[in-house]
Amino acid sequence: MTIKLIATDMDGTFLNNHGDYNRSRFAKIYASLQQQGIQFVIASGHQAVELADFFSDYPEMWMIGGNGAELMNVHAGLTAHTFSPQATAQILTTLAAYPELKIALCGTKTVYVWEHADPSFVADMRNYYFDLKMVSDLTAVTDSVVKFDIICPPDMTDQLVYELTPKLAGIAVPASGGQGSMDLIQPGMHKGTALAQLGSQLGIMPDEMMAFGDGTNDLEMLKYVQTGVVMGNAPADLQAQGDAVAPTNQAEGVLSYIEDHVL
Repeated sequence: MTIKLIATDMDGTFLNNHGDYNRSRFAKIYASLQQQGIQFVIASGHQAVELADFFSDYPEMWMIGGNGAELMNVHAGLTAHTFSPQATAQILTTLAAYPELKIALCGTKTVYVWEHADPSFVADMRNYYFDLKMVSDLTAVTDSVVKFDIICPPDMTDQLVYELTPKLAGIAVPASGGQGSMDLIQPGMHKGTALAQLGSQLGIMPDEMMAFGDGTNDLEMLKYVQTGVVMGNAPADLQAQGDAVAPTNQAEGVLSYIEDHVL
């Protein structure tokens, strides 16, 4: 069946290692996709409002933010699923047993970190989120939380996911973003869920979709669509779970694959 929607992860997938992309090449590809009636969707752990700002030249583009908790189009506005205050409090209580974790609470616009957090962690968060606020107590944050962004020792990532999964069952799901990082997302709210919601709105079926990703937090999205394309820079075990493998993000693999297999 003809592809009507292409979704792509950002970091390590659509973006190069400097956090940018070939803008002139993409502009031509995007124009061709538009002419063929193919939607281009960004699906990321970034906030949807930040994604919309980053791609302000393409206001009709749909954004999936917060690893699936947010869905946004400049014309349609933002819809967001957030943790209840009770769930947020319970999660923070559970995480308090792991002092080695560096935690950011992500709202739809503002991200909150502890004012005494490691400076390198704060710097990394400032690079990733454009509206960062330092607070004296994370438990006092009253903003609605979309997800938890957590940095941890790389060699502990898998074990932490293993331990936190049963401890947070029914409240939050640990999703590894690679060794040294993970998100806590709401049960059932992932990139695949968001694509299903968007497809329902646009009248596009899963077998009319293609998606690109490089991490385990992309798996639900890659499995949901007709063609799940894993990047050449992704781990070998993840590549084995995709329908196809694209060149690396540094080699502009998403753009090359679209040119060769869609346009």
